[in-house]
Amino acid sequence: MKSFWETLPQPFFILAPMEAVTDVVFRHVVKKAGAPDVFFTEFANATGWVHAGDKAIAGRLIKTDDEHPLVAQIWGGEPGDMEQFAAHCAQLGFDGIGINMGCPAKSAIKSGGAALIRRPDVAVAAIQAAKTAGLPVSVKTRLGYSRVDEWHDWIATLLQQDLANLTIHLRTKKEMSKVPAHYELIDDIIALRNEIAPQTLLTINGDIRDRTHGLELARQHPGVNGIMIGRGIFSDPFCFREREASLDIEDKRVAIGGAAPTSEQISDFSEEGADRPAGPASSDLRAVGDGDDGSDNNKKDLINLLHYHLDLFDKWQPRLGRPYETLKRFYKIYIRSFDGTKELRDKLMRTRSTDEARCLLEKI
Repeated sequence: MKSFWETLPQPFFILAPMEAVTDVVFRHVVKKAGAPDVFFTEFANATGWVHAGDKAIAGRLIKTDDEHPLVAQIWGGEPGDMEQFAAHCAQLGFDGIGINMGCPAKSAIKSGGAALIRRPDVAVAAIQAAKTAGLPVSVKTRLGYSRVDEWHDWIATLLQQDLANLTIHLRTKKEMSKVPAHYELIDDIIALRNEIAPQTLLTINGDIRDRTHGLELARQHPGVNGIMIGRGIFSDPFCFREREASLDIEDKRVAIGGAAPTSEQISDFSEEGADRPAGPASSDLRAVGDGDDGSDNNKKDLINLLHYHLDLFDKWQPRLGRPYETLKRFYKIYIRSFDGTKELRDKLMRTRSTDEARCLLEKI
């Protein structure tokens, strides 16, 4: 039987897994705004679950029956734990297992995440362990740990594991988001995939802002099967919608060092909280940038989408157990690019409940 990966249109689009972001609430918000082809959960630690059960993963695997395809994003450095946790995810009804091997966060690289780039034997064992659950296994990783030239040997090792999909964030762990993504390596990576594992789908990630940009990258680099967008969703919640081609590809990258959140704050920073209780610390509530570099979506659409987000938060909060303060990190997605945004955002940040937020929005 074919896995869902083999039935996707090409290029397919994926919302990057993000800790304290891609929970059941935000996935449904994005689905309403314009859905990608594949969703991933937040990061769930295999060892934490094996030793402490569901309490350790704090609602990260909560989903609805209509979410398909949905991949459970897991991480860890103990193959035995990965095997048990992958089996649990299969029992929960997920469509696939995604293993993170690219997280640069200190809490992850003690054993998993980007640390596996330097422990290829453990990475291989973890993949094979996860496969025993019977679900298609994918991996998200980086070009290397410290140097870009590590990419060939590391990616070759992963391709030899017969993965369903391999997503490559086109930077190293050391680079974080301090340099532009290495698009110049895409064709070489495609050639390596074609040589070792032509059956493995290849997804690229890094500085990709929206569907138009992703389609242009796929056109320029035949052999790319998928496009993963992380930070772009915070600059434009409608980024997966189909729209007419616009600016040149260089103009559509998420700016390095600009107002958009950096990849360690969002796309890979999100893994930093993978072993902590649900709900980021106040210092993490920077994750959506300053909100002033937004898209051309009109005010009504953005406000309506925010109302939908508020409603879903109220619906799921009893199960997720996340305080209202964690919702404020999302407000800058919606309150942007129209008159009075700064004043309104400041007022929203002082609210203490979703009802107070709604009262403010109704006065607009």
